[in-house]
Amino acid sequence: MEPGTVVHSSGGRQGQLRSKRLASFVSSLSGVKLKSSHKKATISTLSVGLNKAVAVLGKVILFIRHDNVAPLYYLICDLERSYFILSVYGLHNDAIKDGDQVVLFEPYYRILDASCKDKHYQFKSIRVDFPEQILVNERVPAPHHVARASIHAHNKS
Repeated sequence: MEPGTVVHSSGGRQGQLRSKRLASFVSSLSGVKLKSSHKKATISTLSVGLNKAVAVLGKVILFIRHDNVAPLYYLICDLERSYFILSVYGLHNDAIKDGDQVVLFEPYYRILDASCKDKHYQFKSIRVDFPEQILVNERVPAPHHVARASIHAHNKS
């Protein structure tokens, strides 16, 4: 079965349509030209930790909702149709939408292990700490999408 194929009880037709849609999503990534010296990479070519001078291209499959403000989590598919979790700091939740293309510069890669009910799971993950490390649809995030950090101090007397 192809990566990305989803089979439902009503038959395989819907799964094949999703697979074809995913193939079209991913094929649109191959036309992305990097305007920097970074080398295109996929999740399978990354080393654990910081990956300097590379950029991962991906398509946003879905936004993963949770109760915290940061980081934002997304399910991404890369050029090889491999899935991974993207965690993003420094952006508002409306900056990246389902179906957007993302370019992730100098990604921090790790593999997360989890267990639940005697089953073991591994998740591939990329973390982006700064808005300067990401392009959304080949553009820098707009200033109104950037979450600015602030420090509040007061004198205890």
